[in-house]
Amino acid sequence: MKIVMQNISRCRRLIPLLAVAVFLLMPVFAHGAQAQESVRKERRAIKSGNSLYEEKKYREAAKLYNDALMTNPESAVGRYNLGMAQIRQGLVPDTTKQTQEILAAGLDNLNKVASLGSKNSRVASLANFNLGNVAFNKEDYASAIKYYKQTLRLNPSDDAARRNLRIAQLKQQNQDKDNKDDKQNQDQNKDQNQEQNKDQNQNQDQNQDQNKNQNKDQQQPPKEQDINPQTADQILKAVENKENQTRNRVMRGQGSGQGKEKAGGNGGRKNW
Repeated sequence: MKIVMQNISRCRRLIPLLAVAVFLLMPVFAHGAQAQESVRKERRAIKSGNSLYEEKKYREAAKLYNDALMTNPESAVGRYNLGMAQIRQGLVPDTTKQTQEILAAGLDNLNKVASLGSKNSRVASLANFNLGNVAFNKEDYASAIKYYKQTLRLNPSDDAARRNLRIAQLKQQNQDKDNKDDKQNQDQNKDQNQEQNKDQNQNQDQNQDQNKNQNKDQQQPPKEQDINPQTADQILKAVENKENQTRNRVMRGQGSGQGKEKAGGNGGRKNW
């Protein structure tokens, strides 16, 4: 969907006509030849500036519009034209500090004209319209909507402003929807990350507990096993049997003469 920009040729045709309309009234309030000369000087500067603007010589045009403002600081037409020439210089791919300052100055001049409102509704409506276009191109749809609405308040018959307003409103709706979807996705990702971190922490805690238990077991002596009473009885019986067998062997040895000394000995017995 393409934004309908201000028709530059239409705007350029309006500028001289507006200048004439303003200056036709001024002689009524002017007194003396000096005041009339100032009016003529302002008109000549604006007219010459418009010719340069048509040739896209915006820097040179801006100088002449500034001359017109030097003559009449209250000139709405001169300030509007200066603002437009500055914006044309600033709306370029170049993003140097100087270019940004020129663009900011142009926007400031258009805002000053736009603030005139019903005091000069025709020029103020043009200023609001072009401020809306600049905001639209920056995707600042909320500001664009504000400027287009103000344009229509000052000039209800401006069909271009009405169409641009509708486009900006649709763009803002889509932008809000996209932002909402992005936020939901971010929240979902955040929740997933939190769950993953929670699971990882739980696993780490479990591993730490297991390692702790293992280390504890290694540091303590092994637990002694209790002896079964039945096994104890079997061991006691085996010991008794062994003692009986030993006693019987001793007795048999004494009866067969084993263990005696040779003749001439004391015949003593080896005692246990």
